[in-house]
Amino acid sequence: MARLVLSTAEGQQTIELRPTNSIGRHPSNTIQLLDRIVSKEHCIVELRADGYWLRDLGSLNGTYINNERVRGEQPLKHGDEIIMGSTRARFDDGRGFSVGDGFQPPPPAWQPPGVPGPGAASPQPGAAAPSPVSGDQYVPTTPGARQQPAIAGVPRPPGQFGTAAFPLQTPGGGAAAAAAAAMAQAQALASSRIDVQDQQRAIGTQIAARQKGFLPFDQVAAEPGQLRADYERLRLSHELSREIALERDTSTLLSKILQSIFKFVRADRGVIFLKSDETGNLEPRTSLRRDGSETAIVVSSTILNHVQNERAAVLTHDAAMDFAASKGKSMILNRISSAIVVPLLHNEEVLGVLWLDAESLAQFQPKDLEIVTGVAAQASMFIENNALAKKIEREIVTRERFSRLVSPNIADRIANGELEVKKGGELVKECTVFNSDIRGFTRMSDHTAPEIIVEMLNEYFEHMVETLFKYEGTLDKFMGDGLMALWGAPVVHPDDPIRAVQCGLEMLKVLEEFNKGRTTSTLPPLSIGIGIHTGPLVAGYIGSSKSLSYTVIGDTANTSARLCSHAAGGQIIVSETAQARLGGRFEYEELPPAKLKGKEKPMRIFNIKKAAPLVQVPAEIDEKTGVNL
Repeated sequence: MARLVLSTAEGQQTIELRPTNSIGRHPSNTIQLLDRIVSKEHCIVELRADGYWLRDLGSLNGTYINNERVRGEQPLKHGDEIIMGSTRARFDDGRGFSVGDGFQPPPPAWQPPGVPGPGAASPQPGAAAPSPVSGDQYVPTTPGARQQPAIAGVPRPPGQFGTAAFPLQTPGGGAAAAAAAAMAQAQALASSRIDVQDQQRAIGTQIAARQKGFLPFDQVAAEPGQLRADYERLRLSHELSREIALERDTSTLLSKILQSIFKFVRADRGVIFLKSDETGNLEPRTSLRRDGSETAIVVSSTILNHVQNERAAVLTHDAAMDFAASKGKSMILNRISSAIVVPLLHNEEVLGVLWLDAESLAQFQPKDLEIVTGVAAQASMFIENNALAKKIEREIVTRERFSRLVSPNIADRIANGELEVKKGGELVKECTVFNSDIRGFTRMSDHTAPEIIVEMLNEYFEHMVETLFKYEGTLDKFMGDGLMALWGAPVVHPDDPIRAVQCGLEMLKVLEEFNKGRTTSTLPPLSIGIGIHTGPLVAGYIGSSKSLSYTVIGDTANTSARLCSHAAGGQIIVSETAQARLGGRFEYEELPPAKLKGKEKPMRIFNIKKAAPLVQVPAEIDEKTGVNL
């Protein structure tokens, strides 16, 4: 069984290696090093077909094998010395260490001065103890060894295992020298400890990170690693903005986001989930593989729920192990080894989740999480902008639809939420109902082609509705050649009956101009009759949950329709209740009482001739200034 024999201030520890071993300062690692110089995710030791390999994860202070810094990854040989920060280790491929290898079997802990360790040679007079670490440079312990520079201002440990944990078998050495070296090493490793994470780890132990802000330059000037990371985030932000900022189609936008991420992160697959407006649940909106193909990707609901609930990102190097306590079986079944899962947040609201995974263990590095978190923040802004644009488009469509039914000012009030659109009706104590239709339309239709009739009606109604909206009436419906309109619902004006009559008079004038064009084209002129009645009724939105229509129900609406049927071409017939509210604004004549269907007694009716002339009252004029008083 392959092992790592690690040396710290607290002693030595032998760890049997798994097929994949993550090493670092964070508790999510299988081997946790409580060493302030070690990165949170420092390196990976994994078994391959040709043996164990070590892969550095972009650690700030680096990983060293036999005093040579690892660039990317490197195979391990029996007896290799590994240095990570202030922590050192020896790789044992299973053969163990012997005197012939230049090592003694490591004792359980370093021995105090004067107490020889097991198998240690007797002290030799005049023997020099190995050089301790001092200042910020690495001092070799063997003649001719290469001088190593300091890393980020941190003291480097010696390159030989000259400690009590691994006593050197050198001439003139011994237990006392080893003990002295151990004490020096203890000082250098005062903040280092090893924890092997063998227990199943719940989601709470995962790396959870929010988007970091940019620190002032003077705070990061001495940290080239942070400067590189910040530069990468800025570069990616620029690339992303250039490629997707103007995209307005949400599906295309999401695909472009994934394609951009694949350029910077070595993910095999990616999925973007967005919250459903109807259910509030996460729904997959786009999924891509690295080669650009679209395919179904099964992900873990365990991780998704955690990211959504905690509003924090997750980076896992070994999903099956990290989420074993949460019974994340889907991660094993779907070969999810490494994953970065980041919430899409806008003002702390979760818009969705960005999922990236890979089939290789420890595929992602902490800097990948930084990049993806930055992309997610920017993507959230673009997604929210698209959602707002869609909302505006829907409001425009809604306003346009209402504008075809009511005057523009009423449509604005409905679209702005000042007037509520909901199924149900309410009693309106007083509403003026307007009906008009074309005289002789049935006879005209019998002798004219249907397409010509439709064209004529559309042109006629265009003029009539424009006049109706001019007086802020509400269009209720078209009925063949007839038109029904309301004043007093859903918006009330103090002069609604007057507006209805004024609208009728102007419609007659507009129709005269319309007929001139028809006469020129040798078409028969149109003539309409109008009926107006004022009274109580029920008004509201009637229909299904998918299609509502604003209308009125009651005797007032029926009476208006009966008056319209009684009116001759060019007549505006109003009821007694409507006439009483006109206040002498129009010239009229009373007609014989009309017997209307559904009425027990004949009704008094009036024919509106024209608007009454306005009476000009002379104003008093100041003799000195000439200004009206």
